[in-house]
Parts: sequence; structure tokens; C-alpha cells
Amino acid sequence: MTKKIIFETCRIKIEGTLNSSSTASKIYSALPITGKANLWGKEVYFSVPVRLPLEDGKDTVNIGDIAYWPEGPALCIFFGPTPVSRENEIRPYSKVTLIGRVDEHSTKKLYNITEGDIIEMKPLTSGGD
Repeated sequence: MTKKIIFETCRIKIEGTLNSSSTASKIYSALPITGKANLWGKEVYFSVPVRLPLEDGKDTVNIGDIAYWPEGPALCIFFGPTPVSRENEIRPYSKVTLIGRVDEHSTKKLYNITEGDIIEMKPLTSGGD
């Protein structure tokens, strides 16, 4: 079963799809999760109340990737380079677990998030809200 989710702030709504990883399943079952948006380069992240080990950790990610960062613990959405990126790569602060993707066209909406915005991640019900 495909797990569709939505990220929502006062300004934007972005849909995403979670992958079949164990981490994604555990986060999905904890939804809805609300946090305060933080920005680090072209990455939005927010704390989550779920503590999980790293699963198939990645050093680099792609635009649109949704990842779990165990050190936070936090959820991250990447839409461009971070302060530690080199050349054309997108590099998280440290290894992350990829748990899904947002539509690449939607990533442009992430530029409208400001530090401190309240962000909610929730399951997308059939037909939307």
C-alpha cells in the first residue's frame, strides 16, 4: 500500500509518498506530527517524537527527498544544497534514512517556508482535505 502524506504550513501544502522502509512505516504510524520548521541551506527540518536507528544511511540525497535524521531526531525535506554540500551534490549534516519523496515541482514551494513556521505532517486521506 502506498503511503501518501502531506506537509502543511500556514502558506503551503506539499504532498509526498513514503517508501517501504521500516523507518517510513514507523513514522507514518506516528502521524500526525507537528513541529517548528528550521532551515539549513535548502533543507527544511523539524523535530519528531520518534527515536529510531539509522536504516541504510545516506551521505547524499536528491531534491525532493524526505529523510529521517536520527541525531535530531528530525524529519528533513531537501530542496537544494546545504552548507556542507560540495559542487552539485546535496549533503545532509550527517547520514540520514531516506523515507520518501515530495513531488519535485512542489519543492519550489519550500522556498516559502520561514524559520519558526509551524509545519504538520499528516496522512493524506482519500480525496484530500
